Amino acid sequence: MTDTMFPPVDQCVSVMRLGLDALGDLERWMAKEHPGYESRTMAAIAFSEAGIGPWATGEQLRLPTRMAMWVIVLDDYIEQEITEREHLDELVDRCNAVVRTGLRDDSHPLTASLSGWQEEASALPTYPALASLWEESVARTLDGYRYNWIAGWARERGEIPPGITMDVEEHLAHIGSSAIGQVHVPRWLTYGGDTLWEHMDVLLPALEDTHFVCRLANDLGTISRERDQPGQNNILMYEGVSEDWVRDLLGSRMASVRRHLAPLLAEGNLDAIGVLRLAEWCEYQYLGSHVGEFLVHGVD
Repeated sequence: MTDTMFPPVDQCVSVMRLGLDALGDLERWMAKEHPGYESRTMAAIAFSEAGIGPWATGEQLRLPTRMAMWVIVLDDYIEQEITEREHLDELVDRCNAVVRTGLRDDSHPLTASLSGWQEEASALPTYPALASLWEESVARTLDGYRYNWIAGWARERGEIPPGITMDVEEHLAHIGSSAIGQVHVPRWLTYGGDTLWEHMDVLLPALEDTHFVCRLANDLGTISRERDQPGQNNILMYEGVSEDWVRDLLGSRMASVRRHLAPLLAEGNLDAIGVLRLAEWCEYQYLGSHVGEFLVHGVD
């Protein structure tokens, strides 16, 4: 056996160093904002960020890494702590208001940490151009999380609330629960290329496909656990949905990511490479290796 099947050692070392930089900052931030999370969850997030954007600097990964961890904290809180729809709606509204207005909200640890993050992000020179996309991405994630909570508890209680159809089309309409936009726009904010906006007509459709790749890979990877947990919402819980159908849809979306990005990838465009690496990371973390077990609760 030769070592040609493995990444070169120098590349492993550089990614490791970058991940450690990101991890150090994340540990300090979490100790202040959301103490109590185990170190391996933070390590998985930090090294994921280094693996997706290995050309970034530690400083450039700081805000993206914090936001990737924030959505996990939010997801865990909604799944484990919220029992009333009114509480969920209030939290969603408050988070959206922080992002939309920039006004600080210290009423809850999640809104407080988001407020601090938003203050830093809005001071970046790249923020004005990406502000509307950022606001839309956050709102879409929060709406997806809210739908998952409603659908999960409707299934658990056997009561479908008004306005909910509980079919697979509705599930896919809330694909923002993958949180892909909310975790990727911060990467564009901190280390997007100079030609980022010139290629949004290509990058955004590829990023949309990546929402599906991540959501579907997550559902496939977590179904064995989620079937026995109350309040879960997974595409394989919907009537008429088979694992083969989900895998086919995942494959078609991944192929679409590559098709959209092909011209930019041929030029070595780093923004396109970043979206492709994100899509591949989502697929492999849930379906291609045991690394995903560290993150499997992070997107629900």
